[in-house]
Amino acid sequence: MKKRRIAVIGLGKLGRSCAEALLADPALALAGVVRRTPAPLDWLGDIPVVGHVSELGVVDAALLCVPPDVVLGMANELLQRRLPVVECARLHGDAFLAHKTEMQRVARLRKTPAVVGAGCDPGILSLFRNQFALLIPHGHTRSSLHHSLAAEGIKGVGKALATELKTQDGRLQRYVYVELEPGADAAAVEQAIRQDPLYLDEETLVFPVESVATLEETNRGLVLERHAAASDAGHAALLLEARFNETELAARMMLAAARALPQLQAGAYSLDDLPARVLWGEQGTSAEREWM
Repeated sequence: MKKRRIAVIGLGKLGRSCAEALLADPALALAGVVRRTPAPLDWLGDIPVVGHVSELGVVDAALLCVPPDVVLGMANELLQRRLPVVECARLHGDAFLAHKTEMQRVARLRKTPAVVGAGCDPGILSLFRNQFALLIPHGHTRSSLHHSLAAEGIKGVGKALATELKTQDGRLQRYVYVELEPGADAAAVEQAIRQDPLYLDEETLVFPVESVATLEETNRGLVLERHAAASDAGHAALLLEARFNETELAARMMLAAARALPQLQAGAYSLDDLPARVLWGEQGTSAEREWM
């Protein structure tokens, strides 16, 4: 079976994780990496590193691992080339729906499929929240997650570590520790983080530090709870508690979306549009047999 060739656009933490996952994937192959400073990398062997996707020859799809503010423009360019894309722009609510609508317009115009918001959050965690709400339709959901990837997408931030804590009076505060890039303005970075959709709903405190590495742990923590409304006699409750590497989880979700692309018609899809069987790609029948 010939492997489908996938390009990785951007080589930050997420891009590298996607590239490493592609190198180990039995159904997909890494066609090459596109980055601003193209140069061979020892860990990639003979895999090309170029400045533009057009230099890679045959490419079946592209994973966009770039900051949110450039995702739409780059996706438009790739879709114009009839190249299917998977992206993980960190948008929620109305902002996500507006983004998907524009991607839908371009993807249909170019008769090419695209999967949007296919990372960690939005992405796989969105699926869990959705399923919890489906099972307990009348109630409330509460989650606590370290959103380090969101902060690292802000211009001027080299590395970031984010966590959430409750105050003594029960309020939720987000603490974001950032390692600034040379010449970055700390006040501008703080304002940009506070305005990010993932941080708007809670009080956010931003702390510049010399080295995030001294603070950072490999794993992230998540507690996702769904409780039935007080009027629900059954008092149902669902709880997901997890530890995971956020970057690796996002990369695996993007590869799953890439496996789904050949089965999709032209248009933009979120993970809510795609059944698990499609995300398994050619392994769909085996997965259904094992997990149903």
